[in-house]
Amino acid sequence: RVKRGVSLFQEGKARTILMSGGYADKDVKISHASVMKEKALEKNVDPEKIYLEEKSLDTIGQAIFTKTEVVVPEKWRRLIIVSHDYHIRRVKAIFDFVYGENFKLKFVGIVSGKIDNYKIKWQETDLLGMFSRLFKGIGQAHDKEIVERLFARHPLYKIK
Repeated sequence: RVKRGVSLFQEGKARTILMSGGYADKDVKISHASVMKEKALEKNVDPEKIYLEEKSLDTIGQAIFTKTEVVVPEKWRRLIIVSHDYHIRRVKAIFDFVYGENFKLKFVGIVSGKIDNYKIKWQETDLLGMFSRLFKGIGQAHDKEIVERLFARHPLYKIK
């Protein structure tokens, strides 16, 4: 994903790069976003052109926190979202819901290599269903309600 994002940046198709991913593994002292930033820096990307979102623990969090923590404050309106090809359908559903119609989103899938397509397809379908149930009754791009529901009901973010 980093390689594709960096190539889009170097080709002039993106002016900045936003790396997203928090501290999903409690034993690791660096966020996923920071690891990706290091890889981009190895490819000579200007560090001032790299933004980080380090609160998210899953795809839903990535959509929400990239929007609320970086995209809206920076007044961005167009994004290219890079993810694995098998994951794009769910990524698109989540980002379209969180961002709404006021943003232009483009989705780029990268080839994932050798994976069990049947198993992944069912996992992705199950996770998409979970996402739909979690946010049922909330309107697209209703940030306040989406964030409240995330912290009230999502097992990775639920405030105890």
